[in-house]
Amino acid sequence: MPRIFRYAATLALALAAFRASGAGAQQGAPADTAKRYSIDTLAVRVLRAPVPPLRAPFAVSITGGEAQRRAKPGLALNEPLAAIPGVQVENRFNYALGERIAVRGLGARAQFGVRGVRVLVDGLPATMPDGQTTLNHVDVGSIGGAEVIRGPASALYGNASGGVIRLNTLPPPPVPLGSEYRATAGAGGLLRLQSWAGGMTGPAAYRASFTRLKYGGYRQHQSADNTQVGLNFGLHRGADELRLVFTAVHYDAENPGALSDSLLRADRTAAIPTNVTQKAGEEGRQGQLGLTWIRALGTGSLEVTGYGLARSIDNPIPVRFIDLDRAAGGARAVWSGGLIGPLHASAGGEWELQHDHRLNHENVAGVRGSLLLDQTERVTSAAAFAELSADAGPITVLGAARYDRFRFSVDDHLVTAADPDDSGARTMDAWSPTLGVSLSAARWLSFYGNVATAFQTPTTTELANRPSGAGGFNPELRPERTTGIEAGAKARRGAVWGEVAAYRARIRDALIPFELEGFPGRQFYRNAGAAVHRGIEAGAGAEPVAGLTLRAAYTYTDARFGRYVLGGADLRGNRVPGIAPHRIEASAFWSRGAGPFAGVDLRHESRTPVADTDAAGSLASPACTTVDLRGGWTELRLGRVRASPTLGITNLFGVVYNTSVVINAARGRFYEPGPGRSVYAGMEIKLGSGW
Repeated sequence: MPRIFRYAATLALALAAFRASGAGAQQGAPADTAKRYSIDTLAVRVLRAPVPPLRAPFAVSITGGEAQRRAKPGLALNEPLAAIPGVQVENRFNYALGERIAVRGLGARAQFGVRGVRVLVDGLPATMPDGQTTLNHVDVGSIGGAEVIRGPASALYGNASGGVIRLNTLPPPPVPLGSEYRATAGAGGLLRLQSWAGGMTGPAAYRASFTRLKYGGYRQHQSADNTQVGLNFGLHRGADELRLVFTAVHYDAENPGALSDSLLRADRTAAIPTNVTQKAGEEGRQGQLGLTWIRALGTGSLEVTGYGLARSIDNPIPVRFIDLDRAAGGARAVWSGGLIGPLHASAGGEWELQHDHRLNHENVAGVRGSLLLDQTERVTSAAAFAELSADAGPITVLGAARYDRFRFSVDDHLVTAADPDDSGARTMDAWSPTLGVSLSAARWLSFYGNVATAFQTPTTTELANRPSGAGGFNPELRPERTTGIEAGAKARRGAVWGEVAAYRARIRDALIPFELEGFPGRQFYRNAGAAVHRGIEAGAGAEPVAGLTLRAAYTYTDARFGRYVLGGADLRGNRVPGIAPHRIEASAFWSRGAGPFAGVDLRHESRTPVADTDAAGSLASPACTTVDLRGGWTELRLGRVRASPTLGITNLFGVVYNTSVVINAARGRFYEPGPGRSVYAGMEIKLGSGW
């Protein structure tokens, strides 16, 4: 086990021992300290403006709480991001590729990681300067809540902001020291162990966690072994506040590959034979450290954040063995405060750097063969931005603008007589404005409208994967640009809330993935001339009686190419692949104090197109509806120890379905089959009192 994880485990055990020795008997932290460090709140920090959720002139979703996370297996981000309108999260059960996340269809192009959607974890970017997001370091069991901007948001967050997801970890308990231990075991060789310790004392708050996940899978060649460490520390003295966030992960996962329709019919649990013989998968190591300083200045504040990241992956795919070493970092400074009357403003700048060393070898039965590519890739970005909001009477206005400039450069280290020097550089930039207006018709009802933009550069991986096989960057791949308009309504009265939104987004130079016959499993990219996404979203929730929480979301997405000619064929009007036109998610959760609790979660997805050229939809992945059950006992007291047994069943009715698709796959291998009925059970142990 890497040294960093041994240190973290030792820290967690030491804190637990300290807690057991009686430190937890001290009095809890003051109420203001608990409030100050509460991570799971209803404050809309993702908009970076003091606007209440009901009056925000943008589609913003806030989720969290016991009903959202209690007794779930902790496998992927579809759990904390469930039942959010417009948000499509697909758990591929493939830790070599990660979840597939799209917001209003933006981001659906990703074959691995996340594209087109900006993700932050406790305020630090999980999205790199080139727009690529990897979420292996996110401990799903530690997520306390999320805030989501559903729509273009580059005016606020820059590159890859077709939508924004801010994940917030659970806050520490309001005692000097508390700890919790969780164990979950289930079908497919699932074993998930998690422990954390944390607390609040005086002006300080902290939380340290350690998680180990082992999963054998329901398909051949699908096993995964993940180890995650996290540390959050906060200190508040006078006008100053410091926040430190550290995460580290080591993972090793196999990749069974997607299947064709004929292979699905023969054996849904099978892996692609070449994926097995070539030992396709990914082993990765990553560490990230970030520090934020906030200084109160009269009616405003200054916030300065810096972060650094190191990442290394070994990624054998059927035709290549890819090695990538990455170093990245950045700094951001922003001032915000009140101006005259109801006016509030913020302004600042941001700078980021990404340095990648990429090696491609032939894959010889999972062993590196001849060197095919050796290059260093750099991305530097600089941005300036400003935001102005006013909340006066029944009208709320929020406007923002941002300018981003990127420089992509590549140094080709493999130069021969037959392989010329492909070194070079590309510069991309964008102005991103946005404007939204909200009108309060009553204290519980508001209407809003906005115009917003987004800008997405191709990632270094997308630029480096050239269909010709040459090194350097693809000179033909252009950034994707989105302009959207939206109108909607929001209501909240007592324990009942609801929202509806309609939008239209026009995308120029949409980035579309495809595969070549001779390179199965390897994604290349091209630009479509234009695409249009239209949609309607609706969400509602209620607590009709004490202990019962209901939540539901409906999403309609009509995403079609507007101008796209491929190989002489006009694809205008064809559906953009990877986006299900209709999605329904609903949940009901009931609990009775410290006694029993139960929950049911439903997910429906319509037929999903898989290929640009499939106008008739004959290749589409079939529609499916799955139901999950979960339950347990909230608290069984054994002295100062509190235990909570849990039990769950996923895919209760054993529905045969595909959990995700691979867009424009070679040899018809579009489909990633989902698991059948699966049972899991767990136990949570809490030490300490007063929380």
